[in-house]
Amino acid sequence: MDIREDDIRLIFGLKLKRARQAKDLSLAELGKLTGLSVSYLNEIEKGRKYPKAEKIAALAKALGTTFDKLVSLKLDKHLAPVGELLESGFLQEVPLDLFGIDRGKLVEIIANAPAKVAAFISTLARIAANYNMTQEHFYFAALRAYQELNENHFDELEREVSSFRQKHGLEEDRSLTSAELRSLLEGEFGYTTEEGALDRFPELMHMRSVYIPERKKLLINAKLAENQKAFLYAKELGYAFLGLEQRPLLTPWPSATSFDHVLNNGKASYFAGSLLLPPTDLMAGIRLCFAKRRFDGDALLALLARYNSSPEMFMLRLTNLVPRHLGVVRSFFQRFDHDRSTDTVEPMKELFLDRQLDPLEIEMMNDAVGEWLRQGLFQRIDELRQRKAYTGPLCEAHRFIGTQGQRFVVMAIGRKMGRDQSRSLAVCYGMEVVSANEKLIGFLNDAELAETPLLPRPVVAEREGRNRRIQSAMEQLLEEERSRP
Repeated sequence: MDIREDDIRLIFGLKLKRARQAKDLSLAELGKLTGLSVSYLNEIEKGRKYPKAEKIAALAKALGTTFDKLVSLKLDKHLAPVGELLESGFLQEVPLDLFGIDRGKLVEIIANAPAKVAAFISTLARIAANYNMTQEHFYFAALRAYQELNENHFDELEREVSSFRQKHGLEEDRSLTSAELRSLLEGEFGYTTEEGALDRFPELMHMRSVYIPERKKLLINAKLAENQKAFLYAKELGYAFLGLEQRPLLTPWPSATSFDHVLNNGKASYFAGSLLLPPTDLMAGIRLCFAKRRFDGDALLALLARYNSSPEMFMLRLTNLVPRHLGVVRSFFQRFDHDRSTDTVEPMKELFLDRQLDPLEIEMMNDAVGEWLRQGLFQRIDELRQRKAYTGPLCEAHRFIGTQGQRFVVMAIGRKMGRDQSRSLAVCYGMEVVSANEKLIGFLNDAELAETPLLPRPVVAEREGRNRRIQSAMEQLLEEERSRP
């Protein structure tokens, strides 16, 4: 069994506790038999201490077992699920501390679980044996859950950015350029930066940046847009100012290898968004846009143009600020990519802050918004491209009706994707139309917004229909049987 040292302590503690309980001994009684203090025995059973050989011998004698059985990693049927889970490595990768969960306490709960729960845990362990296939998905799902639980707003990071701005004399009411951020990175943090070096390697030409920690050097793709460069320099300032050493070296990264990389990348990105889109100034503009009784996409685009920001960073920043500063509830973020060559739209990111929608409703929302974008915003971007009349992002809004009568308004900003003439992307910020939001956002009931119902996916509708038919047939059968003499 390939188990870490702290897992060995956990297993020994669980075996000791099980053996003590089998003898119906309290910690105090076991202490009298062995000469060990109650506090020390408690630390052992919790997996925090591992006793020396002579103390293990005393424990074995008092409990009527052998030294070898007590130190063996072989577990009985009751504790077998714990061993499977520890051996899988799954708990080593789960960021339990991020969610305030004590690992030792969790293992103790599992060890004391009834047989049915133990069977469930054993099943999870077997699934975890293959978790490397989806490890990266798990990391990002954990980060997304963490963001949603915190409504994607982190006061400590906002304070760090405010401190950074004050220290370097960066006023909130002006846009920061990539050159200014690059100068700060080099002058204040001792970085070396270079734009264009990636062109020498065809395999890296699609990368946005590469960080070389040994030389404290950041290489930036020279072909990036100004706002993309600004974001990368701002994010690197976040890594440096926050002291985040565990981080990916490539942007975008080929794969996530640890949760620390994912979490720290999220923190540095949040830092960059707050630096480039300062809260006080941005929220003043957002309040003006949201107060309008009719949706005004041009006003939102004009606000975006005031900052050195991409539409995606802008919309994500709304998730940071609007719920906290304006009080909007049940809001969400989505990103969709469009490939004109196949006319397909793919949802790339989603963040539902209030977690009110179940996964099926989220899928329906993604389907409906994606189809609205395909037939509307993406089509208009392609038409402008073909006429060589595309001059920048487009902004529109739409209303969607849920299966239970809920109403949602989604704002979308769409743009072409780099130099690729066949690809576009759209980022969305939406919210449910509830009374709390209606008091804050004037255009939620804009009569000019078109509406689209959310529809179940065909396979789901077919399954639900089949289940209803089975249930109906079963009720008819029971009624006939009950009516027979």
